Amino acid sequence: MYSKVIVPLDGSDLAEQALSYAPLVASSMSVPIELVEACHILAPAILDTHTRHVVDTMLSARQRRAEEYLAGVRDRLEASGSSASVSTLRGMPADAIVTHATTDPRALVVMSTHGRGGIAPWTLGSVTDRVLHSIPNPLLIVRAAATSVATLVQVETVLAPLDGSARAELSLPHVSAMAGALGASISLLRVTPTTEYYREHLGELPLGSYGKSQGISAEEQADADAKAVEAYLSSVRHRLDGEEGHEVSIDHLQSLNVAQAIMDSASLQPSLVAMASQGLGGAGRSAVGSITGRVARHIAAPVLVIR
Repeated sequence: MYSKVIVPLDGSDLAEQALSYAPLVASSMSVPIELVEACHILAPAILDTHTRHVVDTMLSARQRRAEEYLAGVRDRLEASGSSASVSTLRGMPADAIVTHATTDPRALVVMSTHGRGGIAPWTLGSVTDRVLHSIPNPLLIVRAAATSVATLVQVETVLAPLDGSARAELSLPHVSAMAGALGASISLLRVTPTTEYYREHLGELPLGSYGKSQGISAEEQADADAKAVEAYLSSVRHRLDGEEGHEVSIDHLQSLNVAQAIMDSASLQPSLVAMASQGLGGAGRSAVGSITGRVARHIAAPVLVIR
């Protein structure tokens, strides 16, 4: 599934919380870990021959510090049984990370939501947010807590929200891979409109002959939804049942707020949410799908985003 696991770090404890997941995924899939750090400095106002030398000197010193830091993290990982390589990148962090990861489309990038930027409630860290909107690689976003060290993860379920589209189903191979890596079950989720929503909007349909309402009632439409969802999710579950060791359940929720329904479902037990970045809405210009983006920004659980 993945060729390697790339973990961008910045020297902060919060960024290192990505290491809660990276070794588990890498070891279960027998792929290497690559620790990377982007080195960037604020350039002087004037770039003449002298200041260019100053910039090169500052960058070289910054890169040496990064190499020493990454080597220390690598040693800690190796002491716990995981092997890793280290790479220092030059450039603005988000751009450098995306450029580096893009050279290997099969690499999984694992990032914490907050590094040196500190914690802002219910928002992604700026670097992670920029990477999320630009990277073509699968990206596992780990919500950093206000603790000083990465803690062991506990994931019981990999939650896969689906909308019936082939785009959304692109997450399924990653769902199976993550479930195997984390020893978790799989939950397939579909969210449809509420009966009240249909009741309100079906009442606005024009009347047919003799003043009779066209179509079906709100209750009939909601019941049709439930049957269609049951059939669809059951067919997906049947396809996944062949995956060794996976326990697969299905769930259907009615809600007008799809993102909130996904987050509520994930909060019921320790979960990891895996979503494709676009569903029925199609591709947006260098942006994730609106529902996926909303979930990634507001959920407390880790989110695996598949472009």
